[in-house]
Formats: sequence, structure tokens, C-alpha cells
Amino acid sequence: MHPIASSLPSRRDVLSAGAAGLGLLAAASVPFVRPARAAVSPTRLVMLYLDGGCDTLNVVVPQAASVHATYLARRPQIAISTANSLSLAAGPGTSAYRLHPSLPKTLAQWNAGDVAIVNKVGYPIENLSHFESQDIYASAVRAGTAGFLSLGIPASGWIARLADTAAPTPLGAIALGMGRPAHFAGGSTACLQAGGLSSFKFESDWHDFNGHPRRKKVARDVLALDTSTGAQGDARVALLQAHDLSDQIQAALASHATHLSSNGLAYPDHNIGRRLSDVAAMTHGAFGTRVYLTACGGFDTHGAQGGTTGTLAGLLTQLDDALAVFSADLIAQGEWQRTVVCVHSEFGRRNYENASQGTDHGGAHAMVLLGGAVNGGMYGPDLTVADLTGEYVPYGVDFRDVLREVLADHLGVDPTPILPDPQPSSATLGLV
Repeated sequence: MHPIASSLPSRRDVLSAGAAGLGLLAAASVPFVRPARAAVSPTRLVMLYLDGGCDTLNVVVPQAASVHATYLARRPQIAISTANSLSLAAGPGTSAYRLHPSLPKTLAQWNAGDVAIVNKVGYPIENLSHFESQDIYASAVRAGTAGFLSLGIPASGWIARLADTAAPTPLGAIALGMGRPAHFAGGSTACLQAGGLSSFKFESDWHDFNGHPRRKKVARDVLALDTSTGAQGDARVALLQAHDLSDQIQAALASHATHLSSNGLAYPDHNIGRRLSDVAAMTHGAFGTRVYLTACGGFDTHGAQGGTTGTLAGLLTQLDDALAVFSADLIAQGEWQRTVVCVHSEFGRRNYENASQGTDHGGAHAMVLLGGAVNGGMYGPDLTVADLTGEYVPYGVDFRDVLREVLADHLGVDPTPILPDPQPSSATLGLV
């Protein structure tokens, strides 16, 4: 091998390193070719992670008389009163809960039958560490390294296993604004992981912007003339693929912007708004992605959490606004019926407020699913006085049962190789 070629990066290395400033964190070693738009687009799952541990006791507020009284007593400064919360439409179990007042648009989606709330979601022997619990939700294996050894499979994230078994393309599963999430670790399919799509392009020379298309063409022509094989050939192919994908994504963003304007829609200009806009742009561009993973942070509210106003209320307003535009966008695209958005955190919070008028790390939390494919309503066991007199809410629904139903009944994917970890108990919920 030529001594220079021997030190050249592989195709995967080039793309993993950020291919000429594309903002790309990982991609695959197969061609980036957007599939033709099918007569019916595939169903999709959007995993929206609330980073830090969301206090869902103040999001989905218990109303049963004795339970609500216990809730108020344990949170004298930050509790949401019945008078200040939003009433859920009539339905099985709904009179026992109300929503935080910062979620009026989510309430409207609930009234349309597009929201499911699952109480007491968690896993056996809950871990109160951010990092440990995040790893459990990312891998879907409770016992970590020992768990993988007992299963006889390499350590990996559940989205990596899904990509390998059901979506083995660069855009089969995508992470946005998540760095290198553990959900994607350990698989053989290197999926797209980017900070945001707007930066997913080859940078211009700002001193000669008009010459940028010419420079890109020259770069493509030079790469196309190279007939090298081995590592140098792999790097050349990777750069050509990166050019192609960059062009496709930038075209999708431009087309999506026109779509938003023509439908009178605008995403809020904050992280979760921008990330959901990127998801919708990929949907509008017909890239065929099955699973998206993104996140918004700030939910580790140890102090100044607030009640009807404050830190949590502000975060929920951002979430409410972004999800409302996302729903309207996908309805306008004709894609809402094929979409499930799963809003979750790594754990809930303590049942009682601390001296800083915040809440500390807890256990189970309420998971919220939205979409035209969702069977709206309340799911999971109801909160009890015993649940609220302890340190934190105990789990009653394994989060993997939620994933299993969405994978099997919505994505049409066999969940067995994706969620191989045996559970002490399992429930059928009927969410989709």
C-alpha cells in the first residue's frame, strides 16, 4: 500500500470526524441516497427526551381527593392547585388527573384524542443517578454490563439494535442535538447524528460567497476523477456521499420552509422548536427515517422549580408551543397519522419539595405519547396515597412495555431482538 494511503482515514472515519464541517457526528458506510417518496410513507417514532428528570407530578397532577390532599401537603410551595390546573376531557380515569396550566395546546391535542398519558413508568430497582438511569433508558437493559453478558450480546443501545435489524441505512435512525447518545452505541449501522440540520453543509468562503457553487463543483469533479481503492478510495467515496447528503438535506430544509410559509406555520426559536422543525423537514423530504431521537434540557429542578410559574412552567410552555406547531405541520403534510411522539425523562422527582422550593431525584414518572396513531387516554396504575407518602413514586409500568407496543403495533417491527432483556412483569396497554 502507498505510505500516504495507509494513513488515510476510512470512509466511516471521514464522516465520523465531521466531513468538511458538515456538523456530522456519525454516518454510515453505505450510499446516502434519499429513497423515492412512496405512495404511503413509513410510520415513524420520535423520541423526545426531557433531560434532567422531569417532575411529572406537577405536569400530570393527581386529583382523587385523598391523593390530591397528600400531594398538596407534601408540596406546600410548588403544588398546582385544582383551580390553577387544566381539566382533562371526560374519559376513563381522567377525572383523577389535571394538567399543568402551561400545557393548553397539549390539552387541545388531548381533546382531539391524540395524547396518551402513562402513569408510573420506570423499571425495577430504580436508580436515582442521572448517568445510570440514562444508560438504562438508552440500552433498555437493566443490569448494565452484567446484563449484556447474561444475554450473550455485545453492549449496545436499543436504537442501534433497531437500526441493525429493521432500518440499516444512514438515515434509518437519526439523533439531533444529542452529541453521541448511548442509544446509538454498539451497532454495526452508523446512523446520522448531528447537532442540527442547518449546519449540515459545506461551509462557504464568506469573502467570495458567489464563488461557492463553483468551488463545490470543482471539489466534486476532482473526487470523481480519483480512481483510488482501499482507504484512499473509501475516503473519496465518503466525501462524495457527504456532498450528496448535504445537498439533499439543504434542499429539504428549503422545501420545508416554503411549506411552513404556505401553511402559516412558524416554529418557536428555541432548542426544542428548532429540533422538531428539523424532524419535520426530514419527514417533508421523504427520507424514510423510522426513529428520531432528540432532547431538551433544564429539567433537573433542584431549586426554584416553581408552581404555576417558574422554571418548570417556562420549560413546559416551550414544549407545549413546539409540539403544537409540530402537530400542525405534520397534519398539513398528511403525516400525523403515521407518527408517534414519545415524551419521557430518565426519572421523576421526589414526592416532596426541598428547602430550595425544588425537588430532588425520584423514581417513576408519567410518559406522554402524542400523534395521530395514538389511542388517547390515561394508562397505567393510578397514583395512590401510599405512592405519595413514600420518597418517590414507585414504578408500575416498565418503560420497555411502552417501547415494545410502539415498535410492534406502530412501526411493525419485531421487538424481540431490540428489547431482549427479560422483565419481572409485563403489561399490555393498547397505546397505538
